[in-house]
Amino acid sequence: MSKFLSFFLMSLIACSALAHGDDGTAPPQALSQASDTITRHAFEDSEKGTTTPYLLYHPANDTPTSQRSLLIFLYGAGGSIENYNFKRPPYAMLRGELAARGYYVVVPELGPKHFMSDAAKAALDGVVSQVLKEEEIPQKRVHVMGTSMGAGSSLAYAIHRPDLIRSVCAVMPMTDFATWVVENPRYEAPVAKAYGGTYAEMPEAYDRNAALKNPDAFAKIPVMLIHGNADNTVLYSNSQKLAELLQEKKYVCEFYTAAGQGHKDEVMQDFQTEAIDFFEAASK
Repeated sequence: MSKFLSFFLMSLIACSALAHGDDGTAPPQALSQASDTITRHAFEDSEKGTTTPYLLYHPANDTPTSQRSLLIFLYGAGGSIENYNFKRPPYAMLRGELAARGYYVVVPELGPKHFMSDAAKAALDGVVSQVLKEEEIPQKRVHVMGTSMGAGSSLAYAIHRPDLIRSVCAVMPMTDFATWVVENPRYEAPVAKAYGGTYAEMPEAYDRNAALKNPDAFAKIPVMLIHGNADNTVLYSNSQKLAELLQEKKYVCEFYTAAGQGHKDEVMQDFQTEAIDFFEAASK
């Protein structure tokens, strides 16, 4: 076998192995469609001396101010604004439809393993406030969506910002961070770093971000959950338990099962239309 062919085969195997990490991420080469209009910005917090970069997807056409909407998208663990779930093929239809319907989409750089810490909340507050002002988007038309860590963080952010978030779509979310790190102990250290200690040391920090422990926060915030029932990274029971609890309380909750799917972006593939309809219904 020639050296070139050997190198090619090894590279192909390596690329296949990296196609999806345990956090649902894919390699940077899985880019969005060329038709997407994306600009790069930053929120400068002069008081804290911090800078939060973010990407902004723009609508396809000039939309009247009253009809503009904002979707906050939060990536999975290990992600960044260079490598995030929303730009990948399983989200292509969603990207196109959101752009056609007057949605801006913001992807903030909150860190690879922030788990919606207090610092992440503050940074996201600043980014959202800046985008709403600069793009003249009504505050009542803000939605949040995320994948894996971003999904759990989306639910957590909605808990703390009930007057801002109109709806939340969580794809493969952890719904109780304390329980999740027991199920997946390799994430115990980064979650503890985000929350200032382990659950035994800082139970309040974990509990106040747990959707399962704050169901009434979603009394007026519709929730959409999408989860593969073969997920070994964030167990399917995370979404199942939250859906049962919210539906028992008669809160709006749509729960979709990706049959046979594990922890990967393809979980979203067949539910893009449902997500678009969900955001549109919540905006009315």
